[in-house]
Amino acid sequence: MEKQETKPKVLVVDDSEFELQLVDFILQEKNYQTVLAGNGTDALIILETLTPDLILLDIMLPDFDGFEVCKKLKTIDKLKDIPVIFFTSLSNIDDIVKGFEAGGVDYVTKPFNTDELLVRIKTHLDLINSKRKIELQARELSQANALKDKMFSVISHDLRSPVSSIKLALDFISKGLVKPTDELFNETIEGLVKTTDEAYILLENLLGWAKSQSNILTVYPESLDLKSLASSIAGLLKLTSENKKISIENNIPERITVFADMQMIQSVLRNLLSNALKFTPENGSIEMNALEMNTEVIISIKDSGVGISESSLKRIFDQDQPVKTLGTNKESGSGLGLILCKDFVEKNGGRIWVESEKGKGSTFSFTVPVNRIIK
Repeated sequence: MEKQETKPKVLVVDDSEFELQLVDFILQEKNYQTVLAGNGTDALIILETLTPDLILLDIMLPDFDGFEVCKKLKTIDKLKDIPVIFFTSLSNIDDIVKGFEAGGVDYVTKPFNTDELLVRIKTHLDLINSKRKIELQARELSQANALKDKMFSVISHDLRSPVSSIKLALDFISKGLVKPTDELFNETIEGLVKTTDEAYILLENLLGWAKSQSNILTVYPESLDLKSLASSIAGLLKLTSENKKISIENNIPERITVFADMQMIQSVLRNLLSNALKFTPENGSIEMNALEMNTEVIISIKDSGVGISESSLKRIFDQDQPVKTLGTNKESGSGLGLILCKDFVEKNGGRIWVESEKGKGSTFSFTVPVNRIIK
């Protein structure tokens, strides 16, 4: 289906009914949308709910002149960049200068030439559109640079540490400093597995977050068996839970299905469960629960861990100030996991939140749609 072009909207302000109808006819013939006002008061009332692409403004108005109207709208954020072309029957250079000082971009002298009017309108619409494109490109470039800086920061700090640990352990083994017969060998291997898991999860989160921030990630929702999905994620983290002697209970009822992107929901569950394991001391417990409501399922991961301080709770999902805290066994973290969870949950039409108290564990909950009709 072809995308229909949006007609440019032009607000025409003139106290002459004849002039209004004439300009209205000329502009509509050239495929412009027009809105008409007979005085400055009506124009400002219209502008409370309308944001036109351009304003044609007569200087001589019955209530207050066009200069005052222009000055007022230039104080309003959503209107200040709209180009204003003055209609004037005045040829005095001082009045023309006064129009520019009020914020106008051009003027047309009455009686106007139709071709001249249309060319001036098109010129200023092209200019404002070009300006908007440049501003959009500047914002996108700024976002791209921020993304690049964030990725470099994670790579240089958070990812370097586990990779360095892995390299050091492998160097010890390869040089025979740690031998299979040594008591230290099993401990070294366990450390390698743990550190490799941390690096892998961090890398997965980094790549997922980068894709999401670059808007190249597409959501492919499908019907998912929630209990089975949660069980598979718990299985992936079984070694970690066994090492810390933490029990994971999957209390999600049978036959609950959700409609969401499988990879994204897997990532959310993996990050939340991994965090729960990280911040729960040995011999602790974790529960996975789900409650089906009308059009959504509330999924929660509850742990008996160390809990979260009030100051950290306020920025737990803050992309600009991610919370970085070591786990109970000094497990590292970049704070990206929870930011990614929030992004993925929202992309699937849900919401995420946390309830926690220092020293009393945490419960992370999020919603996923159910029974969504595919059109």
